[in-house]
Amino acid sequence: MSDARAVANAAVDCLVIGSGTSGVTTAIELAERGLKVAILEAGPLILTEHVGSGPFANRADIVPQIHDLVRFRTLWTSEKGLASAQARTAETNNNAWSIVGGRTVFWGGCTPRFRDEDFAEWPYDADEMRSWYVRAEHLMGVSGSEGDNDAPPFMTHAAQERLLGRLAAKNIPATHAPLCIDTRAVHGGRMSLGFDSSVSRLLRCRHFGRIEDGARLSLAAETEVLQLVHDGNVVSAVTVQDRTGETFAIPARHFVLAGGCMQSTRLAMASGLADVDPMVGRYMGDHLFRQAVFELPESLQEKSLYIFIPPTAKRPFHAQLQGMFQETWYSPLHATCYLDGDASGRYILFYCFGISKAEEAGRMVLCGDGKAKTDYCIVNERSPGDSKTLAEMARFTADVAAGIGAKVVRTEENAAGSALHEFGGLRMGRDRASSVTDPDGRFWRIGNLSCADAAIWPHQGSANSYLTITAVALRNASRLAAGMEAGQTAMAAQ
Repeated sequence: MSDARAVANAAVDCLVIGSGTSGVTTAIELAERGLKVAILEAGPLILTEHVGSGPFANRADIVPQIHDLVRFRTLWTSEKGLASAQARTAETNNNAWSIVGGRTVFWGGCTPRFRDEDFAEWPYDADEMRSWYVRAEHLMGVSGSEGDNDAPPFMTHAAQERLLGRLAAKNIPATHAPLCIDTRAVHGGRMSLGFDSSVSRLLRCRHFGRIEDGARLSLAAETEVLQLVHDGNVVSAVTVQDRTGETFAIPARHFVLAGGCMQSTRLAMASGLADVDPMVGRYMGDHLFRQAVFELPESLQEKSLYIFIPPTAKRPFHAQLQGMFQETWYSPLHATCYLDGDASGRYILFYCFGISKAEEAGRMVLCGDGKAKTDYCIVNERSPGDSKTLAEMARFTADVAAGIGAKVVRTEENAAGSALHEFGGLRMGRDRASSVTDPDGRFWRIGNLSCADAAIWPHQGSANSYLTITAVALRNASRLAAGMEAGQTAMAAQ
């Protein structure tokens, strides 16, 4: 890693703010094209790989402790609760993480694509995304994908086939879950990658090293970006606070927000970009999220299963079934617990993620000056359409349990924001009158600023976000690199 001061003195082509999948994917792509890139990450380096690829994957006593080192609390609220949220008297209700690698060191691995119709409100269509999906799946080592990846499904055994057969008999088509766990055959010295995570990808990159030693790609951890320094047209630098507590500016030719939907939007707002474009911080949302525990009538005598029930044109949500366990409940602090299931267990976890169409009222509000990572809340009201979808998700939960001959032991509808699949805030579009960023994630009104993460999405499907974030970051980074190679900047204000 590099010191933030070294980055400030290095004449960097591009500063990437955030080390999650969008940040690392963008940084590697730019470095591969010959640009000098530095990643600024507010959190520390704790793990060098996904927790599921390391020795702690099934340690329920250790994994939550790792989470607690880097976890902080956030708040989604209603209009009615906004005043108490801004006064800091409201109780927080969601989790976020600040760590090198972001959530990619903890996530559960389910990696489906969006459906074609999910791109209806995007400034480009599904055909544009297909090749980027294929590239992302190969890069991440996705197993059992619908593309031309040569990796077979991770979970395949007779017990899982029996459950798939039971669901099919009840007209509930299901399949082996596409998982970001590399199952490609080991040959020619290439080893499988285990779980994908951005930190492991970064450390494998041939360009990664210390910028002061001439590396093309570097990382400054525990370096919090406080503000973008700009004149309303161009960003000249970012103000940072490094691990010593010192505050100073780091310049670059181009800047990429990649801190995740929430932090990219918060930083834009803390930097006054809502004064430049009032749409900043608007159209924000998350998946609808319902979960349950099912009790099977018998042990399946296999340790683990992972089944995916895809959405349909009439059903705007999908389901994931994983287990088996002794009786348990979902914990976001131990997302890979299914890897070491219990062969005698009779309980499986059920997650159901549904599409929530963000309206303009779904927005970020700063608490204080917005310069700290917790200085915000999200105002979110369930729409009538959301309430209808949630009711359908509840009925479907019961249908799936009945379909596999199981009993619903416990079920719960989760609060907004708890799916951790947020989107919006820096909405992209075809014209500057109705969007903050262009189709390539470049700000219409700020000449050398881009966003690489889900903050630019105008809408999402029911699918978990990670694969699409990676594919979009690959697409946009390649376009940004081409423009920077040609000496261009993003479209400036006119």
